[in-house]
Amino acid sequence: MGETSISAKHVVPSTKATSMLSRNRLSIFIAPRWIWAALATWLGGSQLLLWRFLDSFPVWAYALGALVLAELCFCTAKVAKGGRDISLGTLVTCFLIALGLLVLSGEGRLFYANVDWQVRFAVLRDMGMNPWPFVYTARADPDLLRAPIGMFLAPALVFKVLGPRAADIALLAQNATLVALLLALGSQLFSNRRSRLIGLAIFVLFSGMDAIGDLLMQGTLTGHLEDWAEIEYSSTITLLFWVPQHAIAGWVGAVGYMLWREGRVPLAPWLSLLPMTALWSPLGLMGAMPFVALAGVRMLIARSLRLHDILAPAASAVLCLPSLIYLGAAPDDVGIHFLPIPFVQWLLFQSFETLPYLIPLAIAGRSTRFGRDSLWLAFAWLMFIPFVQIGWSTDFMMRGSITALAVVTVMVSDHVVQRGER
Repeated sequence: MGETSISAKHVVPSTKATSMLSRNRLSIFIAPRWIWAALATWLGGSQLLLWRFLDSFPVWAYALGALVLAELCFCTAKVAKGGRDISLGTLVTCFLIALGLLVLSGEGRLFYANVDWQVRFAVLRDMGMNPWPFVYTARADPDLLRAPIGMFLAPALVFKVLGPRAADIALLAQNATLVALLLALGSQLFSNRRSRLIGLAIFVLFSGMDAIGDLLMQGTLTGHLEDWAEIEYSSTITLLFWVPQHAIAGWVGAVGYMLWREGRVPLAPWLSLLPMTALWSPLGLMGAMPFVALAGVRMLIARSLRLHDILAPAASAVLCLPSLIYLGAAPDDVGIHFLPIPFVQWLLFQSFETLPYLIPLAIAGRSTRFGRDSLWLAFAWLMFIPFVQIGWSTDFMMRGSITALAVVTVMVSDHVVQRGER
């Protein structure tokens, strides 16, 4: 009885100690430069995997490519010293949110996956089952798989070793991790927990007023609301559910630009990542280019451009050159065109998708901490790109708008946070 009593006295302190230890572990802080280096490692590694997929490079080229990638990661970790450290708790929270949304989208095959994933799962299976390289022989002339396959390369290797189920889980884990890292970097844009929660909620829920547009045009809510005007800007949820690879590429552009404007990251780490995203989404990369151009102009005017701001992105571009050539093959099958959209259709679309956000931002006295030039660039870009068509579909406007919409989302979050602090 006495021994039982003594044991009971020691249970409570032990439980408290365990709880405190758990909280202390979540209070560990991570420097943002290691997250930038992790992104460079994974996205750069997909470039080397493409070389193996094409099987057209000598062994020494892989060693040279790995050396260039290692130097890029070292440079990223060395120069990306700005920004507020990110707690492990924030990182875990971002991962759980990203994982939950992607699981609901059908990744991992735990829930229903929309029709786009039928093609993607088939591509992953083909890349996992067939030796690299391989060609399709359904037609008279053999066809090489040419697509932005960056998202599938590592999971396809898992398929080869552990089978299809493991590949599905690897794809889910990879995408959730990359989205979480970008969300964690984006958390630096907000000063406290309240503003971070508001910013996260607005970002996840951000969308045009598609339901109103759908009711106006169709008289009822249809299966897919966002194509009500026959042209589309995709919401955050739609991007995660349908095209996470495009979202990742576009968000790299947006997060890097906004953190650079705030002085939290130098130009080099952000620009070094951008060529690596082409293998994931060329259209998402294109949508980031106007903001890259604005950053370059500002740096030249301020005469603050440093040597590593040029050398690091140049080295990244060299590393990514094979993937750029691979993606640029058979350009006649794609092409860029002017898409004639009736003015009334365009105006109606913008009136429900962008103008309810852009006009209040434009007339607000304080506009945005990223500068009025950022707002006007996003404004002009979102007005213009519906008239540009690449290929046969409207994918360019849907994917090329990702970076600009993400920047606008944070501007909107700023105004909501500031209004709540009055």
